Amino acid sequence: MVLKYMQDTDTITPEIEIQAREYISQGYQRLLTFEVTGGGFEWFGETPAHRILTAYGLMEFSDMAQVHPVDPAVITRTAAWLATQQNSDGSWTPDPGGIAEGAINNYQNDTYRTTAYILWALLESGYSGAEVGRGVSYLRSHVSEAANSYSRAIAAQALITNDPDDTVGLDLLTRLADDANVLD
Repeated sequence: MVLKYMQDTDTITPEIEIQAREYISQGYQRLLTFEVTGGGFEWFGETPAHRILTAYGLMEFSDMAQVHPVDPAVITRTAAWLATQQNSDGSWTPDPGGIAEGAINNYQNDTYRTTAYILWALLESGYSGAEVGRGVSYLRSHVSEAANSYSRAIAAQALITNDPDDTVGLDLLTRLADDANVLD
């Protein structure tokens, strides 16, 4: 993302670009080692895959593809695997295991937030299967479960990425602005 910013703002030097591309290439190769047999990603490359970590990886690959060659098959199969993990009601179930520290703690036991994040990752990757519509419907019909600013922000991001005029997404943005004003 920094490389893209520096390119866009014409502030990059040849030396910085060479070093950045080397780091990106190494990171890309390392990320691929965490893909598990059957699809998805896990911290140590062992089954079962972790849905939130896989969604995070999908976003990384999608962002990386803007400045570095990323095998489109990696993005396609990662998105396809995430899509197969969707429940019949349009939600995605939080993962029961994994490394429960840091940002991952924000998704344990929260189906709404997990669904919003995975849907957002799928949309960012360009995925447009039927799972998107089911995920959007789930978020819209369960919006009362967006109980805090973090959940509202992730859900708004997913809904607005899908449709910039989504009324539920726009309402969530208004609520976030109201939340921020309370903090002033």
